[in-house]
Amino acid sequence: MYRTVIELKKDVEENTLRQLKSLIENAFSNREGTVVNISNKPFCFEFAGAEKEYGCLEIGLLNLKREKLFWKYVNTWKWIDEYEPDESCDVIEEFSKIVR
Repeated sequence: MYRTVIELKKDVEENTLRQLKSLIENAFSNREGTVVNISNKPFCFEFAGAEKEYGCLEIGLLNLKREKLFWKYVNTWKWIDEYEPDESCDVIEEFSKIVR
């Protein structure tokens, strides 16, 4: 099972939270399919899937990487790989690395 868990900052205003919810959920509805948010917490989003949803999850990550509004309010963002735990990571840290 693959999962990505996103937690937003708790001080997000309600209107902005609605925008972010739409932006995040739309990122995981892409050309590879749709993976739905399984979290019931307003500031937390969790998307999970097996091997067949991997592409959708990966494209979702890349879609969010480009969103400035998202980066302003994201608090933590984890990738969890239950098949290969060593591949799990802090997505913010990984996207912050400079590629040379």
